[in-house]
Amino acid sequence: MILGIIGGGRAAWAFGSTWRRLGWPIAGVALRDTAGRTLCAPTDAAVDAGRGAQRAPSIISLLATRQMSLDELANEAELILIAVSDAAIADFARRIPSTRAVIFHPSGSMTSVRGGFSLHPLRALPPLGAESDLRDTLLVFEGAHKEIAERIAGAAGARLAEIAPEAKPLYHAGAVFGANYVAALLDIAEELMREAGVENVRDDLVALTRSAVDNWARSTGPQRFTGPAARGDAAVIEQHLRALASRPELAEIYRRLAESIVAARK
Repeated sequence: MILGIIGGGRAAWAFGSTWRRLGWPIAGVALRDTAGRTLCAPTDAAVDAGRGAQRAPSIISLLATRQMSLDELANEAELILIAVSDAAIADFARRIPSTRAVIFHPSGSMTSVRGGFSLHPLRALPPLGAESDLRDTLLVFEGAHKEIAERIAGAAGARLAEIAPEAKPLYHAGAVFGANYVAALLDIAEELMREAGVENVRDDLVALTRSAVDNWARSTGPQRFTGPAARGDAAVIEQHLRALASRPELAEIYRRLAESIVAARK
């Protein structure tokens, strides 16, 4: 299956890297139109460069392919991946000329476009240039051409799940809780420990989180939780809430999560 890619960020890199591992052909990548306007949201490499980091190689050089126009992709590709921000998917779907290619995108929240499908990797994808592969990933499918999605998943060594279009927002909210918000909570934990006088705990927090995830994975019962809420230690919970009194928004997050754990114990 000849793949054409629109975009140059994490999802484009994950699918492109997997295609290269499989030895499947890539027609090219569309990044800018002939007027020089950006086709997609800035890539992770571009964002990093804007922060003063050294600019990383582009997805075109990393995949050893060529930059193409939308017209060229429409003519040469059998599959076109629209790997851009969710807000831009519909616009690019409209801008692709008439084509026999099947169009798909990797968004977890948006439904399929142009009679194609969506295929969302349930994974926190690495940035452009880092090792990235869809092997052992759950790919969540919605739309038409399921046989193509099954072929991609089977060849990549991934698993496939199917979801109804109307269920995508709820599914994606769950994915955000399981990934993005975990990272946000780690930021909070690091900040609180720093203010308490404990520095350089980033690696230790990673180890703590991994041990908590491992514990959660071992059981579906109440023992998947640890800590004061799991023990029913109301005095410690109140002590924590008093320590967070100057940050009512964090105290509310803490209270809600503690209540969720207490309810799960019953």
